[in-house]
Parts: sequence; structure tokens; C-alpha cells
Amino acid sequence: MDYEAIICEKFPTCNVEVIKPDVFEIDQLVEYITDDIVVYKPHSVMVYRHMIRFLMNVGERGKIYYLEGFSDEDLKIVHAGLLKFTWKSDTKINLFKNSNPDRDVLGL
Repeated sequence: MDYEAIICEKFPTCNVEVIKPDVFEIDQLVEYITDDIVVYKPHSVMVYRHMIRFLMNVGERGKIYYLEGFSDEDLKIVHAGLLKFTWKSDTKINLFKNSNPDRDVLGL
């Protein structure tokens, strides 16, 4: 399934990145995403299990990460890393760890 095309169609004002497990080690992935939090400066980050969406102010381009093929253990490490990184920042994390973003967000 071409998740990038589906997400781009559903969220045309967001940059979309589909990441598979063989691209980064988990610690590098967390660092990669948190670097984008610094760059994009979202007011909040919605984490739907394996989909991460930066919520921006009106008129600003957001970012969506779709983590395809990651295990639940890997996702827990990513979620914990994001929570730790944003603990004392203005960016709020909304974690929906039991959601199914394919159904709940993308309507697949």
C-alpha cells in the first residue's frame, strides 16, 4: 500500500515521510523525529501508534511520519523518547498508543 500517497491526499498541507525499520536504529529514529520538532516547532504532536503528526498553526506546513512495519516494542521506545524530549518544552504530546491510525485517521 502506498501510504505516502494516501496520507498526502488526506493531509495536503503536510510533508509526509514513511519510514521502515531498516532505515534507522530506534535511537537514531527518535533523534531524527525530535530534530524535526525543533525545526517545525509544532504546538502539539499527535501520536497514533505508528503515525506521528505535527499540529501547526494555520497556514504553516506540518509533518507526518508513518512508521511502517515497526514492532510494538520499537513503537514504545519511540513514544517514550518523544515524551522525554518534550517533557519541559512548549510542545505537547498527545499519545493514542492503542489507536489504529489506518482506520481511525486515514479511513482505510
